[in-house]
Amino acid sequence: MRSKESEVDRDHIADNPVHDFRSLIEEPPSDIPDINEKLVLRNGDQIAVVGGGPSGSFFSYFTLKMARMIGLDIKITIFEPKNFLAKGPAGCNHCGGVISELMVQSLAVEGINIPTSVVQRGINSYQLYTERGDVHIETPAHEKTIASVYRSGGPKDLTIQEKDSFDNFLLQAAVREGAEHVPQTVDRVLLEDGKPILYSGDEVLTRADLVVGAFGVNGRKTPTFEGMDFGYKSPTVTRTAITEIALDPEYISEKFGNSIHLFLLPIKNIKFAAIIPKTSYVNLCMLGKKLDRVRVNEFLAHPKVRQLFPEDELEKLSCMCLPIMNIGAPARPYTDRVVMIGDAGSTRLYKDGIGAAYFMGKSAAKTVVMNGVGEKHFRENYLPDYRSLITDNRFGSFLFLFTDLVRKYKFLTSAMVRVVKRESENHKDEEKILSSILWDMFTGNERYKEVFKRAIRPELIVKMTTSTIRQILRI
Repeated sequence: MRSKESEVDRDHIADNPVHDFRSLIEEPPSDIPDINEKLVLRNGDQIAVVGGGPSGSFFSYFTLKMARMIGLDIKITIFEPKNFLAKGPAGCNHCGGVISELMVQSLAVEGINIPTSVVQRGINSYQLYTERGDVHIETPAHEKTIASVYRSGGPKDLTIQEKDSFDNFLLQAAVREGAEHVPQTVDRVLLEDGKPILYSGDEVLTRADLVVGAFGVNGRKTPTFEGMDFGYKSPTVTRTAITEIALDPEYISEKFGNSIHLFLLPIKNIKFAAIIPKTSYVNLCMLGKKLDRVRVNEFLAHPKVRQLFPEDELEKLSCMCLPIMNIGAPARPYTDRVVMIGDAGSTRLYKDGIGAAYFMGKSAAKTVVMNGVGEKHFRENYLPDYRSLITDNRFGSFLFLFTDLVRKYKFLTSAMVRVVKRESENHKDEEKILSSILWDMFTGNERYKEVFKRAIRPELIVKMTTSTIRQILRI
């Protein structure tokens, strides 16, 4: 029985008008077309983007800008059924809504300035809570350059529209560049006569010269690309819990301030949790196993967490969901006229999904405009960036393994807290290595590989080893 690969190879050979392989080697006929020459964008070509979240919007924005620079006239249609201005699940993209310093700066360089109407609160520090003490970690630049935002219109019981949706802001930026937004669901993509065809039920939506998979992993119905048979499989995922808690705005400013409150507590099945202050809500994000409403309530009942909230305010959780998160990229993110980006492809481990959407959206845009839309073009130009994110996540997994150990073992927790406190008390120009590591890990402000390099510096290893030995001797 022949494999599918052999069938594909034989079909390709059968379609080739030259059957004498020796003649191909000795003297290739001049009339054989280069298949990659056909797989380039031309004036009037149609690009279909499946998903209008950050990755789809970034791709569309950059593709249209780059195409205009070289005089290429193309059309981009973004298929996104969700209304990002709607409150609650109808408009939600299921994430905490934190934009890193690096992302804010990168967008500003691109001419995308996040307006104050989108930013819920500027963040300038982290407050880290552990069983062996708490530490305050400030941004190295001492500026409120991290932004907390809503990815939708806000929690379902929000009575007044306080701020605009970040995702809607990005989508409208792409529309202003010339993209068309069609609020319709794509449920499958098939290949017919060498071109992708997008369907919604039995209805043909469009025939495209390129289709970009920019959908998330939390959609009710993820579009299928099985009919194209190029080996794409959905990414590996893990469970998270997102909860919005309504509080008085003055109380939020007084108790939570401009800090993200991060918890590394030895609670079973909870890897870590963060409380992100916004305007009249705080957002609780949890990562772990077997997460449900019971686990969320158990976490909120912990004394370290309970102390942050007023009496009886936790009886009513305003909005809660249990979304999944991409933690493993598919091996085959592209083929001729198809490419996967964002959560449908590779993203950053646990942090800075918006930054990853920007990075991969721009990489895909550069490839299709400057190189082409064939498998070879994606392999040579897009795949290196795709793999770099996967490689970087491996360094991230080692770093989070360390935080897991710190969370579980009290002597390691005490050692870490002691080192960070000593760094914060040191007013000299001495580098605050561990503080900067924790800052960049939890903000997503730096590549995991660069953070890992700092984590294995001899001076930090000496500090942590010395502090750990002292804590063990005290036990």
